[in-house]
Amino acid sequence: MRDRIELWKRIYDTDDNAISKALSKLTWDLAAFSCVVEMVRQAHDADGRKRLNGMMLEMLISGFWSTTMQGVRRLAERETIHGQRGVCSLGGLLMDARAVRQRVTRRVFVEDIAGLEYNYAATEDRYWRFLRAQAPGQAHWVPREYHYEPSVQRHAVFDWLSGTTPATSTPDDLIREDVFDTLDRRLAQLDGVVEHVNVEIAHAATEFSRTGRVLAQWNLDDAKGAIKELAQIAQLVGEWFCFSGIGTVLPHPQFDQFAHLDQPLFTGDRRRLQATWDGLEQEISEWHNVDPRTL
Repeated sequence: MRDRIELWKRIYDTDDNAISKALSKLTWDLAAFSCVVEMVRQAHDADGRKRLNGMMLEMLISGFWSTTMQGVRRLAERETIHGQRGVCSLGGLLMDARAVRQRVTRRVFVEDIAGLEYNYAATEDRYWRFLRAQAPGQAHWVPREYHYEPSVQRHAVFDWLSGTTPATSTPDDLIREDVFDTLDRRLAQLDGVVEHVNVEIAHAATEFSRTGRVLAQWNLDDAKGAIKELAQIAQLVGEWFCFSGIGTVLPHPQFDQFAHLDQPLFTGDRRRLQATWDGLEQEISEWHNVDPRTL
């Protein structure tokens, strides 16, 4: 069980593709694209059209929607987290935790997942004995092994998860099945996005197979709502099964993210841009000339 818990923590926090990292990337891109939308709103109009470069803007727009929808799908999909096909998926982590529900006892929840002492009363007793042994009238640093409050809080969380009370709790208490049902229902709200990505982006489905499986509309508010849903589920799953969490999730910029936006995007020689485009156009225009004898 400890190896499994270590895997949960790895795919949640430390893997290169970890759930918490993926959520931070999604929220950063959401904030950045929201600023792009505001820039478009403020752009000057000329003859009823925005004075913006359509080529660059279209690349930003298509890139945002593609990466955002794929990011939501990757976190929401219910795939295995084990073996060579294992993925860092919130849906997969939740599915795996549910599969071993009978093994996630109160003791495992407190000791193995959170790394805390089960008997917080004993820890509190040592805490007070430590304080009484110190010189009076002075501030003291209390070693971590005497901190009993985290264990108290952890037990309180499991009281709710298991539907018990401090008076009725036992080390073998289990998480209620309906807790997993509730999380699954919330995650299922994103199934439409997952299916849309599978059909429209990931697998280039035919017209027949696309029928009834694509989203009619998905706007910026929908994207924000989907990411918020993932973030809230991830916070609970992380707290319960990894003793972690997503925090504020949107990274605070360590640099000026709006630097140089008050300057033109390009001030060089446009003829060189045209030459670059023309060169590629000429090269690509020959790609269809395939001699089968050279295969």
